[in-house]
Amino acid sequence: MKVFLKIINSFKGRVLLILLAIFLSFVYIIFYLFYVQIVKGNEWKETGERQYKSEHVVKSKRGRIVTNDGEILAYDGESYAVTLDPTLIVIDNVDNLMELFKKYIPSFDSKKVKNEIIEKRKNSKRYIKIENTIDYRTKKLISDEISKDVNLKSGVFFETNFIRNYIKNNAFQELIGYLDNENKGVYGIEKFYDEKLTGVDGLIEGFRTPRNFLSMPSLRDRKEAISARDGYSAILTIDSVIQYAMDEEMRKTFEEYSAVSTMGILIEVETGKILAMSSYPKANNNAEVKNRPITDLFEPGSIFKPVTVSMGLQSGVINANSTIYSDGYIKVADRTIRDHDGSTTGALTLEKLIAHSGNVGMVRIAQMIKNEEFYKYLENIGFGSKTGVDTFSESTQKLFGQKEMSEVKKANISFGQGIAMTQIQMIMALNTVINNGKLVKPYVVDRLVDSDGNVVEQNRPQNLKNVFSEEASRLNRQYMEAVVTKGTGRGVRIPGYRIGGKTGTAQKSGNRGYEAGKYFSSFFAFFPVDKPKYAILITVNEPQGAYYGAAVALPPAKSVLEKLIKYKGINPEGIVQNQKEKTSKQINSIAVRKDLSKIASEFNNGVMPDITGLSLRELLSIYPQKRFPKYKINGSGKVESQYPMPGTNLTKDTEIRINLE
Repeated sequence: MKVFLKIINSFKGRVLLILLAIFLSFVYIIFYLFYVQIVKGNEWKETGERQYKSEHVVKSKRGRIVTNDGEILAYDGESYAVTLDPTLIVIDNVDNLMELFKKYIPSFDSKKVKNEIIEKRKNSKRYIKIENTIDYRTKKLISDEISKDVNLKSGVFFETNFIRNYIKNNAFQELIGYLDNENKGVYGIEKFYDEKLTGVDGLIEGFRTPRNFLSMPSLRDRKEAISARDGYSAILTIDSVIQYAMDEEMRKTFEEYSAVSTMGILIEVETGKILAMSSYPKANNNAEVKNRPITDLFEPGSIFKPVTVSMGLQSGVINANSTIYSDGYIKVADRTIRDHDGSTTGALTLEKLIAHSGNVGMVRIAQMIKNEEFYKYLENIGFGSKTGVDTFSESTQKLFGQKEMSEVKKANISFGQGIAMTQIQMIMALNTVINNGKLVKPYVVDRLVDSDGNVVEQNRPQNLKNVFSEEASRLNRQYMEAVVTKGTGRGVRIPGYRIGGKTGTAQKSGNRGYEAGKYFSSFFAFFPVDKPKYAILITVNEPQGAYYGAAVALPPAKSVLEKLIKYKGINPEGIVQNQKEKTSKQINSIAVRKDLSKIASEFNNGVMPDITGLSLRELLSIYPQKRFPKYKINGSGKVESQYPMPGTNLTKDTEIRINLE
C-alpha cells in the first residue's frame, strides 16, 4: 500500500493516472456512442424524424357502382378542407396567408385562425383544420396562388373529403345498399363488395429543414411515401333500362292491388346473370332498406309443380307417355286435397296436368317417389341453402329434416304448399328445370375495374350441379309452353314468340294455419321455349280484389318481357339484334371518367362542363335549371354533343343545347 501511494504521489505516477483517466473516458465515449448509435439508434432516429418529419394522408376514393349499360349508381363526390401546420408557417407571412384565405373563402375568420396559429406554434402543435368545406374550383385557385410563393405554401395542405352520392331514383335502392358513418358498407352490394370497393389511402412525407440558422423550418423534400389507390368500381349485370321497367311494374302492381309487397327478378337462363331485381314498397330511410327477392320467404304454390314433374321424370316413376288420373280430390292421412276445378279431373297427360295446374295429379306423382329421393331433390335444387348471390343480405329457411317428411307434408310440397323459400331460390330452381337440368349461381356484379378501367376481377357463369336430365328439361319446357298456349297463362302470349310459363297462387300461412283471404300470387315465364335465354318471376304478397297469379302477377311479367324484347331488339329465336349496347371498354371508361360532383361544381361556378356520356337522369340530377333556364334537350340515351363547348363561361341568358344519342 505504501509503495502504491509512493508511486501515485510521484510525477510519473500522476502522469500514468491521468493517462488512465483519459483512456477510461475514451472507452466510455466509445461505449456510449455504440449504445446511442447502435443499440438505441433506431429509437433516436425515429424520435428525430418525428420532430422534423411531416406526414399528410392522401385519401382514396371508394369505387363506383355502375350498371352494365353505363349508368353511375353510386360514386364519391369530393370537397376539400384547408389544414395548416403552424410549425411550418413562416410567421412573417401569416397576414398575407390570412388575406389569401379570406379572398377565396368569404366566411373565413382570419383573426381567430391567426391567433390559433400563434398559440399552437408556442406549443409545437402541428394541426389546425379550417372548418370551411371548399369545392374543387376554390381549392385550385388557392393552390395556384400559393404555389407562386414558397413562403405562403409552407404549412398549407388540402384535406380531401369524400361523400357517397347515390342516384336520386330509388329503383336501385335495395340492391346497392348504403354505408355507415365510417364509410363502411352495411347492406347490398356496398356491403358484399366492401373490401374491393374500399381504396388504400396514400401518404406524403416531408422533412423540415431550416433555410438559415435562426429561421423557422420549412418543408423540404416532399415525396409520396405510399401511393393512394382508389377502390375498384363494380360493373353490374343489371341493365338500367330493364331495371327501371321492372321497378315501375312493381310500383304499379303494388298500388293497383293494395298489396303488402311486390317483388320481381329477371335473369339470363344459361349464365345466372341478374338483369333486373326490384321490390315495393321502398324504404323511407336506410334502416328500412330491404331487398325482398333475397330476404322474404313465401310459399310458391303452383309455380312449384314443374319441379315435382321433373322429380318424377328424373326418378323414372313417370315418362312422356304417362297418364295421371284424378277424381278431383285425394285423401292423404287425415287430409283431403282437392283440385281447384273440373279441368284437371279424369285421365290427364302431363301436359294437361301442368297446363291446367292440377293438385291431385301432383300428389300422385309425389307418392310414387321414395321419401329419401324426394328429399334429396329438394336439397339438390337449392332449397334450404343460400344461392350465393353476391349482394347482402340473402336469407334462407333451413330445410326440415328428412325424418320430418310425412306423407301429408310431401303431398303439400308437391303443389307448392308447406315449404317456404325466397324468390331468388325459387327462380333458380325453376331455371334449373328449363336450363337442361343445370343449377347455376346467380350474380349481380359482372366485373371489377381499377381507376384506369382495367378489369381486375371477372365474375363468370358457374354451373353448380346437374340436377335433372336434358330430356326431363325439354319435356317440362313443352308442358309450360302449353300453359301459355292453352292453359292458365294464356295472357302472357306475345305474337311471334314461343313463351313458357306457370301461374301460382298460394294461401299464406299464419300462427294458426292458413289464413283465409290472404295469398301469394306468382307468375314465372321464359323464352324462347327451345333454348331459353331469359326467365322472369313476379310475386305479389296479399293482393286485394283479385289474387290468382294469372290475374295479378302475369300482367307485369308480360309488360317487362315486352319492354325487354323491344329495347334489345330480341327476335323470336332469342338473338339480340339491337347493337347499341356499349362495349365493356366503354363502360369501364365511363366508370372511371365521369365525376358528377366536379361537373356539378363547374355548373355552380358558371362554367360549362364536359357532359358528354352522361345519361339524361344523371344530367338532370345535377343540372341547375333555375340558374340556367334556357336549355333544350333533344333525343334519348346518353349525351352525344353539347353547346356551348366545355370551359365556356355561362350566364342566365346563355342558351344551352344538349343532344342525346
